Amino acid sequence: MLEGPGRASLTEFPRETYPERMSSDVSAQLQQFYDAEMRDRASRPLGDERTDRVTAFLAHCRERGIRSVLEVGCGAGRDGTLIADGGFEYVGVDASREAVTVCRELGLVAAQGSATALPFEADRFDAAWSMSTLMHLPGNALARALAELRRVVRPGGLVEIGVWGHTSNREWVKPDGRFFKHRSDDELRGELANLGEVVDFATWDWFDDGGHYQWARVEVATTTA
Repeated sequence: MLEGPGRASLTEFPRETYPERMSSDVSAQLQQFYDAEMRDRASRPLGDERTDRVTAFLAHCRERGIRSVLEVGCGAGRDGTLIADGGFEYVGVDASREAVTVCRELGLVAAQGSATALPFEADRFDAAWSMSTLMHLPGNALARALAELRRVVRPGGLVEIGVWGHTSNREWVKPDGRFFKHRSDDELRGELANLGEVVDFATWDWFDDGGHYQWARVEVATTTA
């Protein structure tokens, strides 16, 4: 199954009052968490649902003649291994130094960097893949990350994104210190429209309180925003 944030008790912040000055603290806390547990994540099997989703993405890439794929939030390289083994030129990027180390040990090309400032030239990739990563961005950082994806993925390219969302917009921090920003389906679709045309959108119910997983396939816009 798709990996989720769990059912632990939450510390919530009203959306309109979340302090933007905490952005750097959010990033540091996330890096610390994932650096510490990346080796453990590397040992976990990738669930059937996630594997099926990657496989479907690669099938769409082949249909479009896509060669190069960027993964934003490469983690322990489990998705990346499937992509690279599928014959694609794969590059992963992650804020976690340990994630990059683990990926490189697997023989994957990976770089440390931020989703909001991708260390690549314009139109470098034919497609991008990002699962369970971009909901960690505070404030308006998702808009910046999508602008970066639009910059580094060629016009007409393919982007697939999956995040944890909710029936209402909310921001919260798990007891382990990780920040999450959940958006409603309508708000997420509105954000994604700045990247390009949302050609497919699906959700999977996960929590009793309205929390669910959101997945979208976007064709990158061919005109300048």
